Amino acid sequence: MSVPLEKHPRTKLRYRKDVMPYIFILPNMILFLVFVIIPIMATFYYSLTKWNGIGAKVFIGFDNYSRIFRNSTFRTSLFNTFIFTSLVVPLEMAFGLLVAIVLDKRFLGRGLVRALVYLPCMISTVITGLAFLWLFDTNLGFINSLLLSLGGEKINWFTDRRNAFVLIVLSTLWHTLGTKMVIYLGALQGIDRELYEASTVDGANSFQRFLYITIPSLRGTNLFVMITSVISSFKSFDLIYTITGGGPRNGTATLALYIYNTAFTNNNFGRASAGGVVLFLFLLVFTLIRFRIDRRK
Repeated sequence: MSVPLEKHPRTKLRYRKDVMPYIFILPNMILFLVFVIIPIMATFYYSLTKWNGIGAKVFIGFDNYSRIFRNSTFRTSLFNTFIFTSLVVPLEMAFGLLVAIVLDKRFLGRGLVRALVYLPCMISTVITGLAFLWLFDTNLGFINSLLLSLGGEKINWFTDRRNAFVLIVLSTLWHTLGTKMVIYLGALQGIDRELYEASTVDGANSFQRFLYITIPSLRGTNLFVMITSVISSFKSFDLIYTITGGGPRNGTATLALYIYNTAFTNNNFGRASAGGVVLFLFLLVFTLIRFRIDRRK
């Protein structure tokens, strides 16, 4: 005579193993649904409406999308975002890996140096922006005072578009370098040291060990750092808003800043939502393409 299904001990154990993990992650899934999935779906809907954030929403279809792509400020912001990302991401990866390799070596005070490199990541982006405003101020800033003391001339960091863009890139690198360093440092410490020892016995020099052992071993880490850096660069807002506000003449305006100004300065939440959807689609397409390439490799 068979034991009823609900009373069978193996069935109960299997049921617990199958269901319990979902019970544990249920609170996080609820939060993810409420604060991520639903807002994303709402943004898609708002992008199809004309709405000032207060009154009734008027459905206008894809008119917001056609208007933003005809808008010169949007096109400039999109172009600046691509340029900013193409500069920041390789520099973050290169300097993050370089600093991690240096700090992976044993030397006196290594822990202190690691802490100092990571410290800027713990500082608020607004405070970082205000610090760079003071350092690079045209008349009273430390950088221009140093240039004058060395016989140079003042640099107009905030009125020249190129200089302002360079300043935004420098401030971003200073603020994010520590995070990339920690990620690469953890990955470097996970590489089997016997590989380096064997290659040294075989006569490989430092560059060859780096090229044929370190780089291939960091492929997964490079993918992670690249994707997160691209997403972060596309969404960059705080530092730019604090340091330049998108100026001069929209020279440092990014897509995130355009979305903010459209929504909270011009009170056009429908058009701002359309810009948000465009930003989301760019990031989604990039991530899928990058995963596809890595899977083939």
